[in-house]
Amino acid sequence: MKQRQRKLHQVPVYALLGMLILFAVQLSHHHWFKSSIIDSYKALRQPASADFYKAIALGSDRLWSYLLLLGVQLHDNQRGRHINYIHLNYETLQDWLLTLYELNPLSDYPAFLAARVYGQVPDKNKVRTMITVIETLFRRNPQQHWRRMTEACLLAKHQLQDLPLALKLAKDINTLPKTIKLPFWARDMELVLLDELNQFESAQLLISSMLQSGEIRDEDEIRFLKFRLLKIQQALLKYKQ
Repeated sequence: MKQRQRKLHQVPVYALLGMLILFAVQLSHHHWFKSSIIDSYKALRQPASADFYKAIALGSDRLWSYLLLLGVQLHDNQRGRHINYIHLNYETLQDWLLTLYELNPLSDYPAFLAARVYGQVPDKNKVRTMITVIETLFRRNPQQHWRRMTEACLLAKHQLQDLPLALKLAKDINTLPKTIKLPFWARDMELVLLDELNQFESAQLLISSMLQSGEIRDEDEIRFLKFRLLKIQQALLKYKQ
């Protein structure tokens, strides 16, 4: 048997009023509960020096660094609720990540957190802080952190929409010594960004020098570079006409 639904004007006034009151109570409770969590939020404390942690680790530096990193990661969970990363003090967070890397230089995890976790917030200043962390760690050990540096390029390009910064980061990767083993796509990021910024002459010069150096012997990479070179030369002709 098909049920008939009441129209809104047929619902008793006291029922509508009750529903509105209940809805208002729910909204006010949610707002109060959320505000109380933020107000009672305990800020991330400043880390001690890496030397201090090494002294109390008694030779267990790696284990101690993992425990401290776990504490930092769990800091956003307070009173049984998750606090958005955007409420963290990123200057203090930066100090923690750099200190814990100094405590355990074999770990890529601080750079991973900067790129994949804390760098994904909708706050450009905080994203820049995490890019600075990645740059610092990259300079300390390029072979270990080149992949995070490519992720920093993507953060600059997509999160910040800052192509000049992305190009700078990509150039830092591409100018690494050839003794540091990198895949071709990592070194090619500078070329792609030059193209996107319409810096065709710089891109043409870069490709020509790469091809003439004789260091690239992979046939697929050579074909890719020749294709990009042809595309750039065509763009230059159109630009000059």
